[in-house]
Amino acid sequence: MGPPGNTGASGIPGPRGQKRDHGDNSVAEAKLANLERELQSLRSELDHTKKLKAVCAGLQATVAAPKNAEENKAIQDVAKDTAFLGITDEATEGQFMYLTGGRLTYSNWKKDEPNDHGSGEDCVILLNNGLWNDISCASSFIAVCEFPA
Repeated sequence: MGPPGNTGASGIPGPRGQKRDHGDNSVAEAKLANLERELQSLRSELDHTKKLKAVCAGLQATVAAPKNAEENKAIQDVAKDTAFLGITDEATEGQFMYLTGGRLTYSNWKKDEPNDHGSGEDCVILLNNGLWNDISCASSFIAVCEFPA
C-alpha cells in the first residue's frame, strides 16, 4: 500500500434538515423574570443597609442595636418614632444578627414576628411601642446611631 493521496474537492451540500420545534419557553422566561426582579430587590435592600451602616460609620458610630430592655427603651426614647435597628437576617434567612457581627442576645419581637412577609423582610425596625418587626430593607425610616462609650 502506498502513501495517502491528496484531499479531493468538497462534494455538493446535502439536503437541508427539517425545522424543529423549540418548545414553549414561557415558563422558563417567567421564572427568569421573577429571579431578575428578586435579584433587583435584594440588591436594593443590600444597598440600603450599606447606606445605613455608612451614615453611622461616617460618624464613627454603628446603627443602634439593643442588647437588653433598657437599651431598647433608650433607643425608643431617642427615636421618638419607628427606626431601623442594626439587626438583619440578610446573610441567613431567619438567623438575625447584629450588623456589627454576632447573634442576637436580646429580642423584643411583636406578636407573630418576624414573619419575612413576602420573602423580603431582612431588616428590623423598632416600633413606637418598643416592639420589633422585620421589614424590607428598602423601606424608609430613620436610624439611630450608637456611639462607643
